[in-house]
Amino acid sequence: MSGQSVERLMEIVLQMKINLTHVTETLYQQTFEIREQLGAVFDEETHSLEVCLKALDQKLEECSVCIADYRRLHMKLTDMHRKLVQLGAEPNALPPPLPVQSIEEVIAWRLGELKNNSRA
Repeated sequence: MSGQSVERLMEIVLQMKINLTHVTETLYQQTFEIREQLGAVFDEETHSLEVCLKALDQKLEECSVCIADYRRLHMKLTDMHRKLVQLGAEPNALPPPLPVQSIEEVIAWRLGELKNNSRA
């Protein structure tokens, strides 16, 4: 092999190395940018989930208040029903009391009732 052929071959190898370095740097930069974008999307989605959980917590707190109100009003209505019967009236039937005690049980019971009613 002549000196010019070896020199030309070395130039080709050097150019390939330069091109490979450029491709590697471009790939690294693109990977970095994609990682940054995915990280931002991940943070946004995480925040969205946190907002959903806070809204769910608020609704559960509202359910707790409604359950307490239902119990209080049912007791009041039961007492009123009893007095009406004592006075000789024939009042309408009472709405049913809550069949369970804890908020977890009430929510599970209502979900079951809603599920059963949607099949009807």
